[in-house]
Amino acid sequence: MDAAGYGFYRVWGERVYLLKLATIPLLIKFACMIAVMVLEIEGNILRQGLILFPGVLAEGWVLAQFLRTLLKGERWPTILPADIDDKILDKLLMRARGIVAATLAYGLISLALYMIRYLAFGLMLGDFQATHDDVSDLLARPELGSQEKADMNPWMIFPLLLSVVGLLWGFRLLWVYIPLSILMPVDEYLTKIRGIMTSVKMIILYFCTMVPVMFVLIVISRLVFGISEGILDNGESVARFIMLFFAVIADTVVWLVSTAAFVWAMKDFLPKMAGGK
Repeated sequence: MDAAGYGFYRVWGERVYLLKLATIPLLIKFACMIAVMVLEIEGNILRQGLILFPGVLAEGWVLAQFLRTLLKGERWPTILPADIDDKILDKLLMRARGIVAATLAYGLISLALYMIRYLAFGLMLGDFQATHDDVSDLLARPELGSQEKADMNPWMIFPLLLSVVGLLWGFRLLWVYIPLSILMPVDEYLTKIRGIMTSVKMIILYFCTMVPVMFVLIVISRLVFGISEGILDNGESVARFIMLFFAVIADTVVWLVSTAAFVWAMKDFLPKMAGGK
């Protein structure tokens, strides 16, 4: 709980800086979401991932900059002195390498997650063209007298169980962009967080940072839909558009808070945090 509290504390404390840092990336991410809706590919997992990739990279850049602020006390934009010596140049190069490494790692992790979802849906249904709607139909309780639209491939149950165990361990890989922001080798990071219980604790910490933000988003959603439907003729469409923007903001806030929280959780092997609590 200390780590989750630190995450919210730092994001709130840096709210002005983060707003300046994230405004353009948020707009890029929002534009990508609009493109997904306009092209009507919400159900196509791989295409959706590719369309959203520019927004993911923009968000990764924000997280990388925030990590450099948390761990090194560096802030964007960088103000260069009049005279740049070799020491300052080396520092700037290390900062740039850390930001690029963390941003690319975050983008590749996102693409890997879309690929995993694509493969998981295909294995469950025996159809690699399966969409979110097909999986929802599979998991939903069938209505009386209705005929199932999709059947699970029974031979894939055990491989899927093994995959769940693998994903449980692999949850730690989602946060590899944190040590990469300071150019820590991945093998050293994995050595520091050995054990399956580490992943369990990391999952719990992630939910502790996500649930409060999602609760606020649900409350805002109810207010927006209630007000829009009561005032406008096409209130539902307007409300969906507004909530899409709020969802983009909420998703970025979750990643910012969880990133700060995991920095706190990894404080034993990461550099001393700048401006720590």
